[in-house]
Amino acid sequence: MDLSRDTELRALAARLDDLALRAAKGDVGITPFLSPRELHMAREYLSRNGAAFASFGGYADAERQRVYLLPEYMEEISSDEARDDFENKMSEYGYSLNISLLKISGSGYRQLTHRDFLGSVLGLGIERSVVGDIVVLDGGREAAVFCDGAISDFIAGELLFVANDKVKVTRVALGSLLLPEKRTLPIHDTVAAPRLDAVVAAICSLSRERARETVVSGLVELDFEAEERPDRAVNAPAVISVRGFGRYRVLSLCDKTRKGRYRLEAEKYI
Repeated sequence: MDLSRDTELRALAARLDDLALRAAKGDVGITPFLSPRELHMAREYLSRNGAAFASFGGYADAERQRVYLLPEYMEEISSDEARDDFENKMSEYGYSLNISLLKISGSGYRQLTHRDFLGSVLGLGIERSVVGDIVVLDGGREAAVFCDGAISDFIAGELLFVANDKVKVTRVALGSLLLPEKRTLPIHDTVAAPRLDAVVAAICSLSRERARETVVSGLVELDFEAEERPDRAVNAPAVISVRGFGRYRVLSLCDKTRKGRYRLEAEKYI
């Protein structure tokens, strides 16, 4: 997809172009925290344009991440192998990730939700783009908040309550908190063809006709884009979101059975 033709993402394309020019001059260009949809499109756009980049959100499984456009002399750290140690690699070149980690601790008398934490943080007048993932910990008594380094002191000093619970905010080092692994449910099935309606039918346990109606009704996203074509080919890896059913990741869809059906390996985020 050409980002320039997508009204919603036109500004992102322009920002990426500006940051690419910065990288071409020998500096690192850093985006705000991007949503999963924006991140997917940014990766496609930059890859198609041959840019050296890496993305990171403060921890391995982050959904909201920043994209780092790298100058030529730093291209080596754009590889997947380098991303496990991305913070140190950036530091070796004299750059900061510009990501801070805050721990928000409640009083313990009530369970707080992701919505509670996010609403209270944004209620300080902060834009969503400077806040990354918020991971709820200890059954809702605490949360880990990844944010832009420039805003961390403001949040730590101004955030006094989440919902109606008094909280304490402390700044901690990246990697210092034990974050829960994202849980998934494996799905193994076969489909007659690698079409979107067939895959949706399999992962959501729907009839083929019901799956087709779900796609046509605009309730399905393929790689974070609304897709209303039931015959759209699904190429693994891919992320499929179905309103009312959840988000899925297609891991493999290529091998055929003796009967000519395609083996589907997927997982549902739970």
